[in-house]
This record gives sequence, structure tokens and C-alpha cells, in this order.
Amino acid sequence: MPREDWEKNTLENIFKPAGLWPEGNINTVLDVGCGLSLKSQYIQADIRVGLDIYRPYLEKIDAKVPYVCINAEADKIDSLFLHKSFDIVTLLDIVEHLEKPEALELIDKAGKLARRAVVIETPLGFLPQNMDILGLGGDHFQTHRCGFEAEELEAMGYDVIIRTYELAKVKRHTSEESPACIQMIDAIKRYDRN
Repeated sequence: MPREDWEKNTLENIFKPAGLWPEGNINTVLDVGCGLSLKSQYIQADIRVGLDIYRPYLEKIDAKVPYVCINAEADKIDSLFLHKSFDIVTLLDIVEHLEKPEALELIDKAGKLARRAVVIETPLGFLPQNMDILGLGGDHFQTHRCGFEAEELEAMGYDVIIRTYELAKVKRHTSEESPACIQMIDAIKRYDRN
């Protein structure tokens, strides 16, 4: 996904106008499935932890902030970290790469680790992809296995914002055409409110 979008549409820029972004200092962020992007670098935070299953992605992260990388499977976060270990847990462009039951389980685990909020970003509906769009041999990890609708996340207590998103111009699927523009779900569930 284009870096220009990450820099312009930071999570704070997306959620703050709607009154959904946590107020005050954010000390810690866990970026689950960070890949090359480490989008948490655009969150003003003291400590950022990026976790990804595919080591070549972690080795190629281009970040302008200090961070800690952990090479592990996303479904292990509950055994790696104690409950309420992070102010914010992000699941950005990861849930669509899992089978739906595993994606739902990861969302639940993320909620247990977050003190203030969990943020999810995923395409609206199913977006076919079975190729490594990053060119580092991670085809298996880049394959999309499920899709989400806004109503599903709202039923889980998330506030949802839908926005238009221009995809990077790369081939995403071996046999299906990818749209140039999609709808993106940005969802946040706050744990620091009554």
C-alpha cells in the first residue's frame, strides 16, 4: 500500500476528527503483522513493537523511528505478551490474510492486550490476492483468505470509518484482475472509555 497514504491518512488523522482517537500520550504500540510497512511509525508513541511471521519483511522495514521487531506468528501474541501490555494494538492489513475463524480469534486476543484501543484496517469485503506484492517471496503470507464487512466489526463493538483507497499499481492475483480503487475499513474499539 502506498507510503503516501500512510503518511497522510495516519490513524490519528482518520479517527481524531470523529472523536474516536485516544486523548493524551500514547506510550506503547503493538503493530501485529507489521510487514515492511510498520505503519505504527506514524503514531506518536514512546515504544513501538512490530511483530511479523515472515522475517524477510522485518529485515527490510524502512522506519524513521525506533522500534523493536519480533519474528513470531500473530496467533501467539497472547503467549508472548501479558494482558493489557500495550496502549494500542494495531491489526493493519493482516486480518484478511487469515481464515475467518483465525482472524476473529486474533481480534479477540488483541483486545486482551490493549489498555486503550485496538485498531483494525482491512479492505471492505473480500479483495482477491494470492501473490507476494512486496517481491520478497512471501506469497503464502500475502494471500487473502477472508473479507470483512463494516457491520461485523460494529457488532463486535468497533466504531467504523469507510474510506476510498487507491491501491498500489501491482499485480495481486494470478488469475483475477484487481480494482485500482477500493473501500477500506478503518475500525477502532476503545477500552479506555466507560
